[in-house]
Order: sequence, then structure tokens, then C-alpha cells
Amino acid sequence: MSQEHFPKPKPAEPIPAINYLGRTDRSEVGRNAFFNGRDIEYGVFRKAVIQLKAGDIGGGTMIFQGAPGAGKSALMLECMEAVRIHSTPTSPWVAVSIKPNTLASSVGVMMRIIDAVNEENKRLSKIAPDSIRNRLKNLLEIGGKLLEELSNRGFTVAGISVGGKTQVGVDSNLPVLAEQVFCEAASLLKRVHIVVFVDEAQNTPVKDSTKDVIDCLHSPPGKIPLVAAFFGLSDTHAVLRECGLSRFARRRIVNLEALSMVDAAGSFRRMFDTYYIGADEEKTVWAKTLAQLSQGWPQHVNGVGIAAGQVVHANKMQLERYLLEQALEAGVDEKNDYYTGRLAACAYPPWVYKQLALTAAEHPNGILTHQEVKHIAMPELKETQTSLNEFLINALHAGLLAPVEKLPFHYQFPIPSLGDYLRALPVDLP
Repeated sequence: MSQEHFPKPKPAEPIPAINYLGRTDRSEVGRNAFFNGRDIEYGVFRKAVIQLKAGDIGGGTMIFQGAPGAGKSALMLECMEAVRIHSTPTSPWVAVSIKPNTLASSVGVMMRIIDAVNEENKRLSKIAPDSIRNRLKNLLEIGGKLLEELSNRGFTVAGISVGGKTQVGVDSNLPVLAEQVFCEAASLLKRVHIVVFVDEAQNTPVKDSTKDVIDCLHSPPGKIPLVAAFFGLSDTHAVLRECGLSRFARRRIVNLEALSMVDAAGSFRRMFDTYYIGADEEKTVWAKTLAQLSQGWPQHVNGVGIAAGQVVHANKMQLERYLLEQALEAGVDEKNDYYTGRLAACAYPPWVYKQLALTAAEHPNGILTHQEVKHIAMPELKETQTSLNEFLINALHAGLLAPVEKLPFHYQFPIPSLGDYLRALPVDLP
């Protein structure tokens, strides 16, 4: 199968300008109409599904991880759309979205997969010729019976009973081998290509039942053509390693960082071409200037774009050069509001993070060692009786620190202007 079989999907349809300017986070409206770049990251996904189509089953698990705002959900939605648009009656493909808590139950995971397969078979049966339509209807019957059987077993996910007569708080799935559940469904699933997507994967529960499920997703039994893609924060790989996932195919762990200035400017340019009036030269100047302000960080590309759009919208939708300064000021305010929210998600006093930022500025590469972080945080760790690991996890999840790729036990600020913001905090150091 050539790489042309899984190109990036076409851009999403832009939503009305008034709705676009009213949102606060791009996750609110699904696929980003101005999604741009991520060619290397998308290439990892494309290579995996091409190998799946070629018959290479198992060992295809992918991890896409990064700090909050790195664009993980946007990339995931693009990958899911690519799967959907390549599904045909003769070669069905199914994108399945599974919540991380559901991974604790093999029955719960399989019900979600079968339900998605059934929905796709229903859709394809409406456009398939008669000969293929009958086969799809037979698969629907098989899927319906499997769902009924699984539902009668019952299972518990995060303390909530789903199906059957299971009592809340009793995990009836524990005695059931995940491999057995997958093999029972193989007669249905081996007829389609399945891509499982798990968002917020850093929240995957570390327990024995989860380990069995993830092992089956990583190396599907019963010759099921399935590959899994996990999207989560910077410690997602570490969490999945605790769940027993250690055997990765080469270059299947992707750390999402900032976009290039070219890709960031391209996203702004597409937004201006869609909504605003102005000469090409003006649009190019605005796009390059706002891209520099965003520093290529996907969350800032979104926030700065909306802030600039609101300025232009209030001035008859014209991209006049004199309005650019106002747009930049609005963009800076948007960035600082975002950083304030990130800081509020931290469990320790602001001075700790200010001192980390000051120390990082003393190094040419801006990288903090594990020992430096420990030394700075130690007074608060003793005061709160918490561990350094708890401090680091909190900082990673809040997006204030990110691990340095290929340099274990070293950390950096994922966005340069985040360090500037922290160093300027109006708090005294002890």
C-alpha cells in the first residue's frame, strides 16, 4: 500500500466567524479548520496504518505526548478523520475513541470497539452494492449478538456498573481474561481494520486488568488487524510503561513540541483568507507577526488568532496595518491569561516556579537538572510532606515543565515566553 492511500484529510469546514471568535479552546468545536503542519508526527501515524493494511499485525502501538496546549487533541482528530474517509464497503476502516478509564475492563473496551464497528457497517451498508451489502448485514448480526453477550456479563469502569447485573464497586471483569474476550470477537473484527484512539492517556489506571487489555491492543490476539494510538501529557509513556507496555516499534513515541514559524504563519494565513478582507501583503505581514508572538505553540496559535480576530472584527473586518499593534497587545494578554491558568493548576506556591525559571535562564540551553529541581522545591516538599515525583507530575500536568527528549531526568519550560512570564511574577523569593 503506497503512502498516498493515507494523506492528510482535507481541512475542516470553517465555522462562522462569530462562533470562531467566541470560543475559548479549540477542543470546543472538534476538528480545527486551520490545522497546519505536523507532517513528521502525522507521518508516524500514516506509516503505522500503512503497515496494518499490508498485514503487519501487532506491535504497532503509538504514543503522542506533550505539554498541555501542544496540539495533541487536534492531531488526534486529524488522524481519526483520515481513518474515516478511507473506509469503503470493500475495505472498512474504523476509528474507535476509548476513554482511559475504560481500559481497565476488557469487556468495556470490546463493547466500545464492536459498537463502533457496527455503526460503520450500518453507514457502509447504505452505499454498498447488493453483494457487499448482504455481507455487511451479516456482520451487523454478528456484532449485535456479541454486544448482547458482553452486556449480559456486565463490567465496572471507575466504579460505575455498565450492563448486566454487576453491583457498583465490584469489578466482575477481573476473572475474565482480556485475550479470551478479544478472541471471541475475532470473527467480526478480523473483517475490518481498526484504529483505537485514547485521549488523555496519562490518566490510564495502572492495574492488572489494564495491563491485560493494553497487551491485547499492542499485540492483538486472533489475527485482529488493529493498531492503537495513545495521546496524552508528557508522562504518558511512563504511565503506559507501568502498565507493561515496553516493546515499542522504532520511532513510535512522538514528543509534540512547537510548530515551525512557517507552519504557524500558514495557520494564521488560512484564517485571514477565510474571514478577513485585505491585500495579500497585509495578510502575510499579519500572519508572520502573529506567528512570532505565538512562538509556534498550538494553543497560542489558537488564542492569539482569536484575540487578533476580535480586534479586526471590531473594525469592519479590515486587516489594516495600524490595527496590528492592538492585535499584538490583545495576543499578549491572551498568552498571559493562559499562563495564569496554568500556574493556578499547580499545587505549590508561585515562588517555586519563579525560582526554577530564574535558574533555567542561567543556562544557555535553559535546561534544568533533576538535582536543581529537587534543591529548589525541597523546602515546599518538606513543608507539605510530598515527594519530588509528586511535584514533577504536578508540574508536567500543569504544563509548566516538560521532560527533555533523549535526556532523562532533565526538564525545560515547553514555551520560551512561559519562562519570561514566571520570571516576572510579582512574588518575593524566600
